[in-house]
Amino acid sequence: MRDILAFGSVVIDNVLVVNRFAAVNETVLAKKYRYTYGGAGANVAVAAARLGAKSGIFAVSGYDFEKINYKKCLKEQGVDIRGVIGAKEFPMPRSFIISREKSDDQMLYYYENKNGTSRLLFEHEFLASELAREYEILHFSTGHFEFYYHFLKRNKLKNVISFDPGQETFTYPHRVTRLLKYTNLLFMNNHEAKRIKEILKLKSIREVKGPKLMCVSLGAQGSIIIYNGRTYRISAVKPSRLVDPTGAGDSHRAGFLVALLKGYDFLTAGRIASTVASFTIEAEGAQTSLPTWEKVVRRYEHFFKEKFPQPQTTWEETKKFLLS
Repeated sequence: MRDILAFGSVVIDNVLVVNRFAAVNETVLAKKYRYTYGGAGANVAVAAARLGAKSGIFAVSGYDFEKINYKKCLKEQGVDIRGVIGAKEFPMPRSFIISREKSDDQMLYYYENKNGTSRLLFEHEFLASELAREYEILHFSTGHFEFYYHFLKRNKLKNVISFDPGQETFTYPHRVTRLLKYTNLLFMNNHEAKRIKEILKLKSIREVKGPKLMCVSLGAQGSIIIYNGRTYRISAVKPSRLVDPTGAGDSHRAGFLVALLKGYDFLTAGRIASTVASFTIEAEGAQTSLPTWEKVVRRYEHFFKEKFPQPQTTWEETKKFLLS
């Protein structure tokens, strides 16, 4: 069996770094501009592969996917690209990220043909089903939630289902909440958790039904893990320098899932995930500074001031708990 199949997107990220966000009708001079490989699905798949996992991606690319060497990059990282559906009629999506240093981002997303992307996903549902049989975990990130719902509803899957709705929580909140009943592991940040709580009219995010485990990212304050009705705080691991937070959430998810597959318990997986995310922040681009497992071990020991632990359980036991 392979490890993690990431559903999501392959995207070109265009990033502008600014000292402050512009007000309406105001011009602000950007300090830096760059474009890099991105997309939540691809980010997770690449991060997992760098950590030694057997990862793959299911997504629609564009006619420029090979021309800009994104295909070559994924293959060199060891990512299974059998699930990348080539579109001949339109280019890859683009994201435009305005990043305020050491702070938040503003994001714009551009699809040349969103309906065409959706059509290709539905036309290749059989391919997704075939690939899913080879993987332990299916991770669903920002992408086409109508397809996700259709796929999860129609297919009797035995995989662990991981879900990170991202900014779609604000754009299509009801599409997000109806996927929760199919979810075993739910990832979100504190803003997304608040929105889900509002939509479902809950007093606490702990009341969400469906996921056996939830992880809420708190940025520089770390994260919290919720399972068995209890809440656990995980410290943020300090990076060597703060350059660009783009993709840190995706690498965090990859680190968490890979740690579970290696037999670590949820709390240790949270600390490992925090360690992985710290590397992403140290360079421009979501896939530029992703660590190997050996680098994670060294930084974990340095930050937490303890020897890197041995696995406390097995993936089979963790899987049994998440699916029960």
